[in-house]
Amino acid sequence: MDKACTIKLLPLFGGERRTYRGILQPFADHAHDHYVFGIVREGERELVLNGEFLRIKKDDVLVFNPGDAHGCTQVSESPFAYDSFTVAAEILDGERFDFPTSDGDDLPRERLEEIFSLLDRCREEDALEVFAAFEQTLVAKPNMNPPNLKHEEVAVRLYAHMLGHLAERISVGAFAKNEGISAYALIRAYKHMFALTPVQHQMALRVDASCELLANGANASDAAAKLGFSDQAHLAREFKKRIGCTPGAYTAMHKTSEGRE
Repeated sequence: MDKACTIKLLPLFGGERRTYRGILQPFADHAHDHYVFGIVREGERELVLNGEFLRIKKDDVLVFNPGDAHGCTQVSESPFAYDSFTVAAEILDGERFDFPTSDGDDLPRERLEEIFSLLDRCREEDALEVFAAFEQTLVAKPNMNPPNLKHEEVAVRLYAHMLGHLAERISVGAFAKNEGISAYALIRAYKHMFALTPVQHQMALRVDASCELLANGANASDAAAKLGFSDQAHLAREFKKRIGCTPGAYTAMHKTSEGRE
């Protein structure tokens, strides 16, 4: 393998994690049948994208749709380097995105950095969750596809499944495979319907259920064990993020309120 380029398979994305370092060669005009999402790490290049000339530089976000014709040449002395990953076209239902502009909005790059970090730690399913948030920072072209009804039906079934299995960490990949769709198609449809990813929603449902247990006299340790939190401290962290106080304070306020009745 060329040391300037490393590639690792990403089964849930239907693609690859790719890193490029020390690149000086130009890239001839070409197109892919998949998406490419990346960040420029070093160097500056002139990019030709579907006939339009663009200048790309360090920290710029790159987005190529399936079929986008692109090629680039070096315009700085510093070798070119960038990180990227590819996503199969069918996973995003063929949706198309505008190429990001350097307008001072750091959110797309921050989301991408989080995805790269998760992929490099072999946490691909978690990376899919963050990718759902990243995708929403991109501007979709006007001809984007409508929601997929089959995928939304699967999302509703996943929600029902989570309600009945709050203590189990859901494997979106396994659930999606059983339903005959990709993991990301499921996450995407779920977020479209509920405005949360499955993992986010399950955590919110667990916290709500813990409120009910605590209000009915359960202690925090038992509530944590019953609802699938790793320990009482985990419950306390997630509880405070969503309710604004600790489980202990919540219980105390309930007892105080009951005493006044």
